[in-house]
Amino acid sequence: MNDYSFTKLFLLLTSFLISDLHAQEDESLILIMDEHKGPVYAAAFSMDDQLVASGAEDKTIYIWSAETGEIIKTFEGHNNKVQFLEFSPDGKFLISGGGTQILLWDLESGTYRSFAGHRTHIWNVRFSPDGKRFASTDLLNKFRLWDIETGEMIQSFEGHTKSVLAVAFSPDNKYIASGSLDQTIKIWDTETKEMIWSISAHGGNIYSLDFSPDGKLLASASLDETIKIWNVATGKIMKLLSGHQYAVMYVRFSPDGKFLISASWDKTAKLWEVETGNCIYTFIDHSDVLNVADFSHDGKKIVTGSNDETVMLWKMSPRFFAEFYYWDELKAEMDQSGLFEEKQRSENRKDYQTRQEKARQFKQELYQKYYNKYLEKDY
Repeated sequence: MNDYSFTKLFLLLTSFLISDLHAQEDESLILIMDEHKGPVYAAAFSMDDQLVASGAEDKTIYIWSAETGEIIKTFEGHNNKVQFLEFSPDGKFLISGGGTQILLWDLESGTYRSFAGHRTHIWNVRFSPDGKRFASTDLLNKFRLWDIETGEMIQSFEGHTKSVLAVAFSPDNKYIASGSLDQTIKIWDTETKEMIWSISAHGGNIYSLDFSPDGKLLASASLDETIKIWNVATGKIMKLLSGHQYAVMYVRFSPDGKFLISASWDKTAKLWEVETGNCIYTFIDHSDVLNVADFSHDGKKIVTGSNDETVMLWKMSPRFFAEFYYWDELKAEMDQSGLFEEKQRSENRKDYQTRQEKARQFKQELYQKYYNKYLEKDY
């Protein structure tokens, strides 16, 4: 085993051990959905954030309540693993890709339409912002644009030299970004179908792309363990986000554009602040590699999916920001309160439990206090 492989193995084993210790302590973890019988590759919130869809190697799609974790519906129709899924902008449909199949599901009836044409395994399927089209990628060096109403392929975009894995539409529907095993990102005009710019973007395969809500930035995730944020108008890099210890498989902007969430094969998801490039928080409760992480549409929750066969739902907690930016001040107030001291000999069990509850409430108040301070930050 070479030094690089040994280091990777050590980091992954360390991550596994930390995960086990931390799993019971993270109050931001709301729900764990563990019904899948294989690695979870895809997860997404419905447009109203009431539902979460998840797809896995077991060829099954579950639609479950984001409030209770109860499975509302089960969609079966794929003959291979479900690689990717996404809700339509109008909230009526779910599109999924896996094997050589693309299926468009009617959420009310549970029926589906299929789109034929792919001959190799599908990696990515993304709706256009108006919901009239979608783009799909497979293991070929091109991606395709489809008309949802007619079911016909509109255009094949060719220009990459290796498999195109990632694709994304700009919010104004003017551009499509594509990322490839050839380590380049290309931006295309959706009307003229012409390439606008192409850059050598990463030192490894590009697995995921996402435009910021205002369309000015593009985030990319790569095998090279980094996330990069690009100026869409110029193709120039704006930020390099490093901290993952293995391939970054998925990246998404928050609805307000202030944050990114990333999923990595190092068994973690990370929450990043776009303006500073700071990693605000690392989610470490999964016990195997992560394939997906995304925000709810109100920005208050995060969903993650992993090879450990679970989907986890998290809340965006004030604690993330309070502890990252104001830890010294926060800790000083906790120490001064006297509520967090060890049990005293003179203290009976009931009094100690009462003090523990007061400490918990006081800590939550501090988190909110310093989060409010964070919100008032002037960059």
